[in-house]
Amino acid sequence: MRRVILTVVVLTALVGSVGLAWAQAPAPIQAVQAYLLGWGKGTWEGVIGKATVKVGDKTYAIDPEAKKADAELVLPFKGLTTVRDKGKVTGVSVESITVKAGGEEKKGKATVSLDEKDGKFTVTAITVE
Repeated sequence: MRRVILTVVVLTALVGSVGLAWAQAPAPIQAVQAYLLGWGKGTWEGVIGKATVKVGDKTYAIDPEAKKADAELVLPFKGLTTVRDKGKVTGVSVESITVKAGGEEKKGKATVSLDEKDGKFTVTAITVE
């Protein structure tokens, strides 16, 4: 019985720490995750500002105000890490992403470009490699 209680306590602590880790994620990571989830689910929640999606040599548009995208994000994506230039966050790399556009599906890595103003980050472009 003690073993069961100990297991429940440990699992509860682990699940709680995962939630805390997400709450403490850097602002650029939170902004990109919200953008990608809103775009991928088609709910447009958290999707702020127009952006472009570059797949190969073609560029597509995302317009959240019109709730329209010329490319579709296939969930899930994974592996978000910040990209820095001279110490300043300029974007977020995505380890694995799938985008459908122009009748084709492209899987691979991506770089999400960001603009920062007053501590808030907005997505401006997504480049799929």
